[in-house]
Amino acid sequence: MFPIAVIFWWMAFDFHHTWMVLGIIWVSAISLLDDIYTISSKIRFGIQFLALTMAFYELDVFSQINWIALPVLYFIALAVINGINFMDGINGVTGLYGLVFLGSMLAVNTYTGIFETMLMRYEILAICVFLLFNLRKKALMFAGDIGSIALAYLMVYLLVQWYLDSGSWTVILFLLVYGLDTAITIFDRMRKGEKISEPHRSHLYQILANRGKKAHVNIALSYAILQLGINFVFFIYPKTTPTSFLGLGIIVVTGLLYIAIKALLLKKYSKV
Repeated sequence: MFPIAVIFWWMAFDFHHTWMVLGIIWVSAISLLDDIYTISSKIRFGIQFLALTMAFYELDVFSQINWIALPVLYFIALAVINGINFMDGINGVTGLYGLVFLGSMLAVNTYTGIFETMLMRYEILAICVFLLFNLRKKALMFAGDIGSIALAYLMVYLLVQWYLDSGSWTVILFLLVYGLDTAITIFDRMRKGEKISEPHRSHLYQILANRGKKAHVNIALSYAILQLGINFVFFIYPKTTPTSFLGLGIIVVTGLLYIAIKALLLKKYSKV
């Protein structure tokens, strides 16, 4: 549903941003195949790398960013795409988080004017339809790899576009809640000697859902509301991006809070 919305927008508005659209078709196709079969991770990463190259070409990244920084950009972009896919584990979380992201981007666009408004509106409409069937105790529809990765690809495209315009890396804080849960969980599993490619239940949202028996919808709403608060306080209300110093401070403080909350919950549920 998410990539189809992008394709409909592309056809309705004179086939603009064709390279980006081709990229989303590529990542959606390989993700669909991965949903049906088991595709090698090398092939999946290769296709994602190709699709990102199409998006970067569309945005003229190669002439605006130093070649030395390109590997870092690719690494972050691939990490974001697959991290968002990892987080798609409970009902409503992908849809609500995507809705907050795109809704916040529309608000940002009122003072930057750099994004395609109708593209985001088409995608928001698709997410709203999806949530009618997914944001419930017993979901009737799931995003799957095709949905979460296609949405993540679009998020990366918009963030890179914003970064090129603002010159501020702190735009990545638009994904802070997801980013912290993903990054800290991966580092913790690596510290324990676990294979990060294997299934697990170590994310905070998984601990709340599986050990705490909290409702999926309530957890998804909490993640979305937290991210919306960050977006409003540090981007939408001041109509600017945080400074690098403030951005680092936000990451450190929220990271420490995340670690403390997770530790308390693990201690609490281990006694049950």
